[in-house]
Amino acid sequence: MHKENLTIKETFTLAFQNHKKNNFKIAENLYKEILKIKSNHFESVFYLGALLVQTKNFDKAKQLLQKAIQINPHFAAAYNNLGIAFIELGEDKKAMSHFQKAIQIKPDFENAHYNIGVAFDKLNEFQKAVGCYEKAIQINPNYVNAYNNLGNALKELGEYKKAMSCYEKAIKIQPNHVTAYNNLGVAFKEL
Repeated sequence: MHKENLTIKETFTLAFQNHKKNNFKIAENLYKEILKIKSNHFESVFYLGALLVQTKNFDKAKQLLQKAIQINPHFAAAYNNLGIAFIELGEDKKAMSHFQKAIQIKPDFENAHYNIGVAFDKLNEFQKAVGCYEKAIQINPNYVNAYNNLGNALKELGEYKKAMSCYEKAIKIQPNHVTAYNNLGVAFKEL
């Protein structure tokens, strides 16, 4: 029994290292290997689900992340990733409830605040999106994508100068952020 657990632990470590290096196929196969031995190995279920979100296999990701939540209903990142899968599957309302659950578990979860903003953007509720992006930035003042999306939401609300300021902050944090440069140009033209 001890040797089997050690093998699972070693295999998981290897899977996780490959996952972090974006060696997705290797990581996926290693996670699946673990799940053949121990089908409720939480870390493998969760990280395989997260990997499938990254590789845009949203249907399978949804199934695994729902299973992860059944195993551990207090893990905010599982709700957040499941929300992303739901957004990509066009189920914005379900996505929203999962992001909110993630925040309920972990109030300072900047990615969940950001993702609710994305969901509000998709629903054309730009004022609500602004609040979500601002909260994400309040938690993480260097959240480049939150600044960029905050700028987009403000631009949709006709607040071009504020939008430009957000794009400039994004560029200051990440000088090679091509999208922020493009958005800054568009906002400048609109102004």
